Amino acid sequence: MPTDTDEVYRNNLRLSQLEYEQGQVYLYSRPRCLGLVLGNSCNIDCIHCYQSKNGANLLRPSEIGVELRRELMAFYPYLSTLRMQGGEVLAMRGFSELLDDVTALIDRKLISISTNGTLLNEAWAERLVRGPFASITVSIDGGTPATYNRLRRGADLDQVLANIDRVRAWKQQLRSETPYLDSFFVIMRSNFREIPRYLQLMADHGMWDVTLQTMELSSENTARHPTLEADEAIRDRGEVEALHTLLGESLPLYRQVFRTLRVTGLQTLFEKHGLDPGFLEEGRLGLYPDSDGLSQGAFELCPNPWTTLFIAENGDAHVCFIAKPIGSLYASSLSALWNSPLAMAKRSDMIAGRYLRSGCSAQFCGWREGHGVERREDPAGDAERQALRCAGGQSMPSASPGVLQFVREKIAAERRLQEQCDVLLTAGQSQIDHLEEKANRAVADYRNLEAEFARYRDFWLVRWTAWVRRLLKR
Repeated sequence: MPTDTDEVYRNNLRLSQLEYEQGQVYLYSRPRCLGLVLGNSCNIDCIHCYQSKNGANLLRPSEIGVELRRELMAFYPYLSTLRMQGGEVLAMRGFSELLDDVTALIDRKLISISTNGTLLNEAWAERLVRGPFASITVSIDGGTPATYNRLRRGADLDQVLANIDRVRAWKQQLRSETPYLDSFFVIMRSNFREIPRYLQLMADHGMWDVTLQTMELSSENTARHPTLEADEAIRDRGEVEALHTLLGESLPLYRQVFRTLRVTGLQTLFEKHGLDPGFLEEGRLGLYPDSDGLSQGAFELCPNPWTTLFIAENGDAHVCFIAKPIGSLYASSLSALWNSPLAMAKRSDMIAGRYLRSGCSAQFCGWREGHGVERREDPAGDAERQALRCAGGQSMPSASPGVLQFVREKIAAERRLQEQCDVLLTAGQSQIDHLEEKANRAVADYRNLEAEFARYRDFWLVRWTAWVRRLLKR
């Protein structure tokens, strides 16, 4: 039987669609997808992991966690997806408490998690099938155990596949269609030739959706593995052509097998080498969580900033998980972040086709640059949007005062102090650089004089000078 929560959810979906189609930059709709990186601790060591490994956790200390959980709960009635990940989410402290919050408030299957699959034991498999889980994404970066085990150190492909089958067995036993099983593959030099084998493996183990993404280089993974870019980034023309041919053969075949086979980061790579990326359909089948009902074409406006609020483990907030942050959870409330000045500026820039200026990734979204959209006149849609705004309220739910607000104020003060220190440091460093430049010039002048003096002191030159002087005295 429909509930008030169901009506709130449906109205938000419709309002989100209208605001996207009409190019609104201040949104009265709530996010469709709320993404949380609970922390960056993990039980395995992937060489290409782009995260820091400093143990950050959104829900710690516990006083902050309680306040944040209350704030998050205000969003749950509007969401299509609450996506949680790590690190390794199944090992994350605070994960179980979030599950309890969702179960107490929402009836529909809401939660999606991303996991490495190593901890999917019998107890977790049963809980995931019985609980409010819509999907489970398992990261698998190889088509053979040798490649997978080398890239994901501490994990074993055969064991992960057995764990996936454990979830499938519980779904069959409980006659549950959910959670859907998805997989994520990071494309690298050492594994891209195994993509066909990987796709077949995922089909054999009941995967519903599959995503292929080029490797993301960061200061974190390149610091841990200095040769990572040289070893694993696909740059060579011959390798790019091989990847292009392989995907051209594989994608049409396996798109008939999976519900969705998404790609991201490949269109920019292929265009750079003059290769036709049309068959990828990255504009239609990219990473757009919960964008159902939103129009998409080859260069249609990316819907993510109209649908997604993503919080990283350090508190940074994004309206797209691969774009620059638009604020910090520890400086503003979630509701304020959704319509922060940077969030609205990003939406405006994207409408105008200025994706890179808006903070989008050149690697994943550079191909969109310059492709703006025209704002659409729709009087009927305007009237419907106004009615939905009135029905849903004029503003986002605000946070209750407490520890989290205290932390926000404290961090804001610290940041103001840091900004002042940065100004002083910049001025001081400028003066130091100026003095060092003068000192270096003085040293260089001294070295030149010293070299010239050394030439004059050369034995043959001294003898020649003395001989000339004797001649002149005669």
